[in-house]
Amino acid sequence: MTFIFIAKPSTVVCTLRRLGLGTAFSVCYSALLTKTNRIARIFGGAREGAQRPRFISPASQVAICLALISGQLLIVVAWLVVEAPGTGKETVPERREVVTLRCNHRDASMLGSLAYNVLLIALCTLYAFKTRKCPENFNEAKFIGFTMYTTCIIWLAFLPIFYVTSSDYRVQTTTMCVSVSLSGSVVLGCLFAPKLHIILFQPQKNVVSHRAPTSRFSSAATRASSSLGQGSGSQFVPTVCNGREVVDSTTSSL
Repeated sequence: MTFIFIAKPSTVVCTLRRLGLGTAFSVCYSALLTKTNRIARIFGGAREGAQRPRFISPASQVAICLALISGQLLIVVAWLVVEAPGTGKETVPERREVVTLRCNHRDASMLGSLAYNVLLIALCTLYAFKTRKCPENFNEAKFIGFTMYTTCIIWLAFLPIFYVTSSDYRVQTTTMCVSVSLSGSVVLGCLFAPKLHIILFQPQKNVVSHRAPTSRFSSAATRASSSLGQGSGSQFVPTVCNGREVVDSTTSSL
């Protein structure tokens, strides 16, 4: 997206800016929201003898993620229909000899198209906070929490700066590029840097046997595991989150 924002404005480039910015963010944050919501539903509704939560299979998660992304696509399509993409020229009264070529969209429209992503970020941050104390099999929620906390800081700084610098197109474009790059880098770094550290520097932990031992769980969780496993035919693994014993068969798919 950074290269699209620094490219020479044209009808195609302006269209890609509108379509790509919000959609790229929604792809990232929809996936994170789907994952954290899944973990929260598993731990929030799980208790001894409880039924397995619905829509936690990989296929269901993909469908939910696509549905969330489609919401952003509908907003972008409506924006393209209401305000046709194109270019315009503007000059500064103090320097009339300088003509700036820029896309014809309004700053308010750009920020409005990002409102949906702000909602995704807020919900994902909420679920990440709720699942922050989940155990080893689910500790990715902790790193998702770090990702969302940092993302909130970036966006809280970006949105007002983008709106205030509307009079200077170059500064505004630079702000947008830096914010997009930082948001993407934070997601990649916080989520995958810990995994790369384990793979490269602690390979002894990259084995199934390194999971949290089940001996510290009570026999009640084991009985619940057996009762639930009979209904679904899958092997459930007891675990603890926020001081509660939970039985779940989907740890490996996270």
